[in-house]
Amino acid sequence: MTARTLTPGPPTALADDIRDHRYAILQTRVERIPKLVRGLTCQEPDGCTKPATLATLAIEGTATDDDNPGLYLAKKNGLPLCIVTCAEHRSEASHDLYRDLTGRMRPDGIRAFDLPGQHLDWS
Repeated sequence: MTARTLTPGPPTALADDIRDHRYAILQTRVERIPKLVRGLTCQEPDGCTKPATLATLAIEGTATDDDNPGLYLAKKNGLPLCIVTCAEHRSEASHDLYRDLTGRMRPDGIRAFDLPGQHLDWS
C-alpha cells in the first residue's frame, strides 16, 4: 500500500462508498486543485482534444486529524491518481479510474462525489 497523506475536505457519504467498494470517486473542477497542471487536454482514450475542465480522483479513506476532516487520495509513485477530462467524458473517467485501481468494472452502486466550493491540496 502507498503512503497516505491527509487532504482537507468535509466528511460525507464518501466513507460509505469506501466501505462498500474499497474506493470512492471524487470529481471536481480542475481549478479547485492548485497543484494540478493547467492547460491539459481531455485524457479520454478515444482522442478528445477539448480542454480538461474536470478532475477525477480516487479516495481510499477519510479521517479527522485534530478536528480537521480530510481525505486520503489513492496514489501511485507518490502522486494522486487523477484523470482529467472535459465535461462530456466525466462518466467514462470515473469508470476508467476504478478499473485502473481494481481491475474490475465500476459497480453500479458507486457514486461520483463533488465538494462544491472546496479546494484540494496535498503534500
